[in-house]
Amino acid sequence: MKPMPSRHRRLTAAVAVAALSTSASVSTAVAHASADNSDSVAARTAQTWTKLSAGGGVSTTTQPRVARWGHKLLVTWQQQTAADYDAINSRVLGANGKPAGPTANVATWYSATTDPQPLILGGVPTIVFGGLRTDDITDPYSGTMAYAQAADATSWGLGAGSLTQSTSAYGDYGFGVVDDGTGQPITAGAYSSSDHVTVHYGIDSTAPATAPDQVTGSTGDAGEVNLARDPRTGAAWALWYSGVQDDSQQGIRAAQVWPAIGPVLPPAPLSTVTVDGAKNSVNPSQDVSVTGRIGGGVWAAYASGWPLPHKLVLWHVGTSTTLTLKTTGDIQYTGISPAPGGRLWVWWVQDQTLYAVRTNPSVTKFGVVRAVRSPATAGQAPTRTGGDGTFGPLDAVINVIGKDKNASGDPTAEIFSTRILEALKVTVSPAKVSYARGGRVVVKVSDAGLPVPGVTVRVGSLVARTNAHGVAAFVIAGKSAKGRHVVTATAAGWYPGSASFRIG
Repeated sequence: MKPMPSRHRRLTAAVAVAALSTSASVSTAVAHASADNSDSVAARTAQTWTKLSAGGGVSTTTQPRVARWGHKLLVTWQQQTAADYDAINSRVLGANGKPAGPTANVATWYSATTDPQPLILGGVPTIVFGGLRTDDITDPYSGTMAYAQAADATSWGLGAGSLTQSTSAYGDYGFGVVDDGTGQPITAGAYSSSDHVTVHYGIDSTAPATAPDQVTGSTGDAGEVNLARDPRTGAAWALWYSGVQDDSQQGIRAAQVWPAIGPVLPPAPLSTVTVDGAKNSVNPSQDVSVTGRIGGGVWAAYASGWPLPHKLVLWHVGTSTTLTLKTTGDIQYTGISPAPGGRLWVWWVQDQTLYAVRTNPSVTKFGVVRAVRSPATAGQAPTRTGGDGTFGPLDAVINVIGKDKNASGDPTAEIFSTRILEALKVTVSPAKVSYARGGRVVVKVSDAGLPVPGVTVRVGSLVARTNAHGVAAFVIAGKSAKGRHVVTATAAGWYPGSASFRIG
């Protein structure tokens, strides 16, 4: 009878020794971002980006926004035409994160806002935007918040009526819209120069709406407004930024706006910092990133620090609960998205690099921080971001000046997308094995502190899989090859992880 193989395969002198250690890889990334409350920072990697827009006309202030439509993703952005009109464009990404069709035109207006908001309203792909349809001030769509719908997310038609009584929505300083759970929209925005947030419920059959808008309390200044709904309670929260130089008013502000408008909360935790006796805060430079978490709760992400923000803050809106992560760089253009099981994806820009990390289900720990090179041309960096990670991977969308040029030969801003996978965290114990005696090496694979079973672990030519506790083990024979040996961990749907041990 053929003998059964040993449970622990033996590492022999024939095993190849890797020249690069895990610690060397991590030190490269730490020059760009060092994390606390996270597993580690993965080395900065190249990434395949897909250009979604075509031609010139994308302003660097255009904010791409997304909505999950089943397993597809609806992406929208504003882009100026050759005739100096503003086009609202859209594109659908498939379940694989790649474009599922060409760019579709939603509407082309005399003027349209730079942050059109897609959502699935009563099951129908919908895009909400403000602007001026024509330069005729008597046009009913001059200034109100309008919408377009398409059952296939391609053949768009302007919806009847409007979503605001305000005719100042053409100059929004940020807005958001959500489905109330019954197929009716809730909109919230700062229209024209405003010290408060304007809220409207439902679609009115007239433009402008006959039903009056409602307003939140004043914070002296309001901008970068966004909106999210708690999937458990149904409550909707508006968040915005107040830059007024008043210690009691500035910072990230929030108020519940549905089913009733509540009081404006004090500035969000860590959204202001005191330097030389004065409070300071950081403008998020795009609509405040906020989302409903799967399983309940509304969470926001923003930067903290002065004069350079060096801390990422996740805040459970309406509570004192936060989760923070320190970096060594200038955090800009943060984003947040729900992820499976109550996890949250969060991302931000530092220089030309997009960083992204996912939390554990209880939002008490970050996983491995991914550092992804953007397609920015030399000297440029992403200026606006969007994304969604509802089903696991993060489909990230950015606005960045790429390598193409417009008709005048100048570099032009473009909309790009990519898919970012959560990285596996690998630890090896012990760090050193005796050359003379050998020993047992235990490999643990985790995600934000949670074990990951079924991962393929390799040491040279040897292969094992992690058990239900995320553990795999190898027995190292005495007098195996001296030096550093790299352990790699791979699994479908994950970015590989690695660690190392030394024989000597």
